[in-house]
Amino acid sequence: MNRSNPNILIVEDEDISRRALAMLLSASGFETEAVDSGEKALDVLAEGRVPRAALIDLDLPGMSGEELLRQIVRKSPSILPVLITAADRERIDALRQDHQVQCIRKPVDIQGLLSMLGRYLAN
Repeated sequence: MNRSNPNILIVEDEDISRRALAMLLSASGFETEAVDSGEKALDVLAEGRVPRAALIDLDLPGMSGEELLRQIVRKSPSILPVLITAADRERIDALRQDHQVQCIRKPVDIQGLLSMLGRYLAN
């Protein structure tokens, strides 16, 4: 495990999307951990595995992506939260009023995501 690479937590309930994101980010030099729920993401944090960024699907079963976002910001403010969503613009704008968060629309533009992660995780 190369600790010099940023660690990315992927929280996505759709199996194919979760695996594809993990594969693409790993192939681009990122260390990834992928889980299928907000509850499992909190377990990762509780175990002391604190990523540099968390890619969070907004519409998760159980704990919503918005609730997970709130908990991550409160418990681990050093993590860059990035919402991944197909939600409409009004819902995204409302979320952004309440939270400082980056948003990536589905289907994910991997080059745009890599560019954003590169900018925010460069330091």
